[in-house]
Amino acid sequence: MENTKMDVLYIGGLAVFAALTYALIAGCAKLMQYRRVDQTATGARS
Repeated sequence: MENTKMDVLYIGGLAVFAALTYALIAGCAKLMQYRRVDQTATGARS
């Protein structure tokens, strides 16, 4: 019984870690996209 509980915790931890990593990468990519759009917009204005 104890072993399966540990396995569930381990897999759950891995899933949470993977989700956080994916969210971080996706957030960074989106931020870079917005930043690039900002730069081109300000560049066109000035």
